[in-house]
Formats: sequence, structure tokens, C-alpha cells
Amino acid sequence: MDVTIVALGRRLRAFLRSPHKLQKLQDSFHDLGWRALTIWSRWRLKGYHGRLITITGTKGKTTTARLISRIFADAGYQVGTACSGGVYVNGRCVLRGPFSGADGPIRACRAGGRDLLVLETAHGGIQRYGFGFSGCDVAIFTNITDGHLGELGIETLEEMLALKWRLASTIRPGGTVILNADDPLLAALRPPQGVAVVYVSLTGGLTRGNADIEAPLYQCSDHGTVVKACAGFSSTVAEVPDAPLLGKGFASYNAYNLLAAVACVEALDRFLPVSRESLLKSLLSFGAVPDDNPGHFNLFEGSRGRVLLLGGSNRDSYQRDAQALARIRACQPFPVGRIVGVITAIGMQSTSYIRDLVGIVATVCDEVIIREPLPRYRYGKAPGAISSILKTAALESGIPHHAIRICDETSDLIEDVILPSGESDFLFAVFCAFAQEPIVELCRRLGRLG
Repeated sequence: MDVTIVALGRRLRAFLRSPHKLQKLQDSFHDLGWRALTIWSRWRLKGYHGRLITITGTKGKTTTARLISRIFADAGYQVGTACSGGVYVNGRCVLRGPFSGADGPIRACRAGGRDLLVLETAHGGIQRYGFGFSGCDVAIFTNITDGHLGELGIETLEEMLALKWRLASTIRPGGTVILNADDPLLAALRPPQGVAVVYVSLTGGLTRGNADIEAPLYQCSDHGTVVKACAGFSSTVAEVPDAPLLGKGFASYNAYNLLAAVACVEALDRFLPVSRESLLKSLLSFGAVPDDNPGHFNLFEGSRGRVLLLGGSNRDSYQRDAQALARIRACQPFPVGRIVGVITAIGMQSTSYIRDLVGIVATVCDEVIIREPLPRYRYGKAPGAISSILKTAALESGIPHHAIRICDETSDLIEDVILPSGESDFLFAVFCAFAQEPIVELCRRLGRLG
């Protein structure tokens, strides 16, 4: 017996001296806790009597969730929202942090979302723990792009689609799935039996590539007219040429989020009706102040220049942001002398992917400021390694050496970059929200610049 105890003691001491094994044990307990929370959340929400909207996709989830929440809150409902920015009740933040996983639904419900829950649903939470709810009334799929490939063993767009499409299985009979008709992967999908499909598009009508060419289709013209077409008939839903979300036409890609929100509101009309007047008021006010959608195309103008916060994190979003900057440069009422791109990257992105991002930035920027990512975004890469890749890529993309500057992770965007410039005709374009955190506080500080 003594020999056995001694042997066990040795094994235990060896185990405790192994950081790798200890980390695996901690991860196991962490996963166990999350799985328990997921099961508990699903059980508690079975008794929830309100409606439930879920949003997934690569980009646009947070913006769509916030806009939908605003529309229903303005109409007088109690709305709980869980997204990557936090947990909100009628626009009031009750918890900061990322809540697009399994813990978001129950927190949004307990915080006061009596009539409606609006839930951002990220791929990581789906992959690890599933859903923190048993059923939803509307599921929105924004797009499927390469933004998170290589994470959690997901290597192809088809694998990412298969993972996210699990959300469709949670839609209750009589519910609705809203799909981006301009995304070929989403357009070809057939909804579960008993679930209606609705499409949104900016490029044209439905084609044979769509699973249901007779389904309702929402479109937005270049002049901000939202039109619904179904079975050969068309009707105007809203005229919103001055919607702040569209950024005076510079952020026209946000029309996808606007269309998804309008389609969602009409899908729930028999349960939570919203008047046309209230809908129009919400669409024409959301995005007017940075707090509505912090970090997503927020423009600040001051005596030391302009700052534009962009929400890009992948090739697709960088490309659309670059196109917006090109339109801004060409717009005569909004003269820009030089565009300075503030960029960073994360450790899980490949070197070739990072080079592609910098190449896109170089097409519209005269100068580049590289910010060393915070430690939690390095994912095992040595300090300075990512900045070195970014600098090399910038030089290869044609940015002159003297127009490249590297800042460490402790640098402050306002104090160390914007204020010292002293140039009123500069536009600082921050290409990714995590180039400076916390983003909400950054917005407020930028808003105070004169």
C-alpha cells in the first residue's frame, strides 16, 4: 500500500510540474463549465414566451443585431441583445465583452429582454458548445467568406457553411430564414421543412441559383429605396436615402444589414408589429452617433484631421472599406489630402493572408501606421513578428519606407498618432477595430476632439 501511495504521489508531482498537462486540465474544466452553462441556458429558455432572432455569418452580424434591436425598442418592446460588443437591453449596455456564444441568450433574457431576444451567433460558440437556446423564430445568414478559415480546424468555405447552417435546424416550424441572395453558397441552400425563406440582394433579382425563386426578395436601390418583390409584384417598403448606416453612400455595403433588418421586422409582424412610421424613424436615426454601432464606419472630424473607424477583419471587408475610402477621396465636398491607414493583424492569420490585407490597404493609403497587436491577438507569435510581416508587406506593396511607422501595443491612437500629426487634411483610417481597444472608449475620446 505504501509503495502504491508513493508511486501515486510521484505521478501527481510530475503532473503538477507539467505546464502543458495543467493547461489541458484547466481547459477540460473550462469546457465542462461552458457545456453545463449551455445546457442550463437551453433549459431555462424553454419557458421564454418572447420571440427570438439569431444572426450568423462572417461579417455584418453585430451591425444587423444592433439595428434590429433599435427598431423593436423604438416600437416600444423590451429587447435583450447579446453580441460581440456586450449584452444590451433597449440599447443600454448591461455587460461589456464578447457575448456571441452560448452564454449570450440567457444573459440577455435575464437582463430584461422580455419581448424579444436578438442574438449574434459566432462560429466558435457553435463549434465548441452548440446553441444556448432550443429554438428561434428568425435566423439571418449574412454571408460566408474566408475571414475565419484555419480556426478550430475549419479549412474551407464549405466547412464553415456546414457549421453555421446548423443554426437553421433551430428555426421553429412557421419561422423564417433570411439569406443573402448575392452569396452563392447561401443562395443555393434549401430551408428546413416548414420554414419560410426570404432573400436580400443588392445586385439583382433571384436566379436559378437560388433555391426558391418565388420567395420574397428585398432590394435597396442606389438612392436608398427599399423594395420588396414577391410573385411578380413589387412594393416600396421604405425610402431611406439619408440613413446614417449607409454613410452618405460611402458605406453602401451596409445596405445588406439594413435589408436583413427590414425583412426580419416584416417576418415577425404578426407577433411584434412595427408601424411604418416607427420603422422609418429607426432606419433614419440608427448610426447617427458612434454609440449606435461603435467601431463600424464611425467618422470623427476635428481640427487635427479626420478619423474613420472601420470594422474590417478579413479580405472581403478590407476590400469594401478600401472602396469606400476611394469614394471618399474622389468626393469633392469631402476633400482629403492624405489617407493614413492604421493596420494590425492577428497571429492565426497566415503570412500570405496578412500580405493580401496590406496589399488592399496600399491601394488607397499614402502612409501606413502599423500597430503591434495586443498579446491576446498574437496567438503564440513572438512580439514584433506580426509587425515585421506587416512592414515587409507594405514595402512590397509600394508604400515608401519613410511612410511606414510601427507603434508598439502600448501606444495610444489619439495621443501618439493623431494629435502629433498637426495636419488638418489627413484622414486616419483605422482598418480593424482591435487596432485600439476598448473601442467604445476610443469613440468617446475621439468625439471630444475639437
